[in-house]
Amino acid sequence: MTPFEHLSVLISIVLGLGLTHLLASLHRLIQARGRVRLYWLPLLWTALIFVSLIEWWWAAFGLRQETVWNFFYFLFILLSPVSLYLAAAFVLPDVETGESYDLREYYYDSRFWFFLFLSLSPALDAVRRGVQAGSVTDFGAASNAVAAVLVGSLALTRNERYHMGVTLFVGALFLYFIVSSAIQLA
Repeated sequence: MTPFEHLSVLISIVLGLGLTHLLASLHRLIQARGRVRLYWLPLLWTALIFVSLIEWWWAAFGLRQETVWNFFYFLFILLSPVSLYLAAAFVLPDVETGESYDLREYYYDSRFWFFLFLSLSPALDAVRRGVQAGSVTDFGAASNAVAAVLVGSLALTRNERYHMGVTLFVGALFLYFIVSSAIQLA
């Protein structure tokens, strides 16, 4: 067993826990649909986090070429999936029996922690990609850094128009990244 094969198990577990939490939260929200006032932004972020978790798992295969692993490098790599897990835990409320939920209110009330954790993943990935490429001007590192700053800025404001604009821009940037990566693989 290679070091990557061994270490990828824990990465996969953390990402799988994030997917599990996200899907279970969505299931509970659907079950309580009569007591839930919907709002599109947390639902779009739920979809983006879902794709992010899967994309991170998919892209982690590229780490198999790493030849030098140590505890601190692995811990650094693991922090990105951990931050995605925590973002998945904050994107939707923990639905309890008999309670009513307003997703708009929940979204803005939990925005600080949600966007703090969500912005950590692209920030950490920007650092990793910049170091691997030997340049912070690497397109992947630069786009991750831009996404981290924009997503992180959402933690600091309740301005609805700003949240809408940044969410749509970051979602489009992420979609572009996934499509362009898929085309390069073909």
